[in-house]
Amino acid sequence: MDNLGEAIQATFSKHFIDVGTCPQCGARLFVPKARTDIGGACPTCGYIDSNKHAVRTDEDWTLEANKNDQINYFISNSIIPGLNMMSSKFENMKMTPELNNVVGGAKNIATRMAKPKHRPIHSLFTGASGRGKTHTAISIINEVWRLTNYQYKFIFIDYPLFVSMQQQAINDREAQKLLDNVMNQVRKGADCVVIDDLGTEPQMANDWNSSKFNEIMRYREDKDVIITTNLAAEKIADKYNEQTMSRLRKFAKGNFINFGENIPDYRRAM
Repeated sequence: MDNLGEAIQATFSKHFIDVGTCPQCGARLFVPKARTDIGGACPTCGYIDSNKHAVRTDEDWTLEANKNDQINYFISNSIIPGLNMMSSKFENMKMTPELNNVVGGAKNIATRMAKPKHRPIHSLFTGASGRGKTHTAISIINEVWRLTNYQYKFIFIDYPLFVSMQQQAINDREAQKLLDNVMNQVRKGADCVVIDDLGTEPQMANDWNSSKFNEIMRYREDKDVIITTNLAAEKIADKYNEQTMSRLRKFAKGNFINFGENIPDYRRAM
């Protein structure tokens, strides 16, 4: 062993199994290898699974493994400002009468997306800031995961952050490596790509932002994509190009959702 830390880790791994994420602090939960029938405990914050006497079946372990795989894939390949937003679900939306129709449409998208070999879905969420577009998009992620037992690969791209990172990547090889990896997953790895806040990105002199979105849509022409934007649909063609908008329309029928002005500011309502 190179150091004491590695020796301790090796000894720990001989006796304990990683069983998931701690809901209290986000660290890992472990159970003794000799007692896999009990709930996990977190050595970081001291959390103990209250369901400690439950017997875990093979299906439970498979689901937990799938969940860990998909969450790790998501975190490794997404550009996201923070993981707290991933707690967004349909069940914890602060519903208003005006949101009923858009949430119903979003649930329908999630149900269709969860079906094997479904027709590709190009979904565009349009509307002013604070109307619940991002919460709804992440709710679709969590719902599809639930419906498929975590058998679906998502990545999330905060588009303004994505563009800003390109400026950083000029002099930062690690940032460039991350961007290259994200685009590789957009092209051939992810089942669905969520692009958030399209149109609010900083403008770069070389028009990298628009050319990169055009590239993303070339890759996703026959694959699932969800886009949230403050822009009206016709403005997307003006800001990027008509060919890109044509690709977006290809599988858009029944998948466009307008978060209208009658919907109260979601952030103020929370």
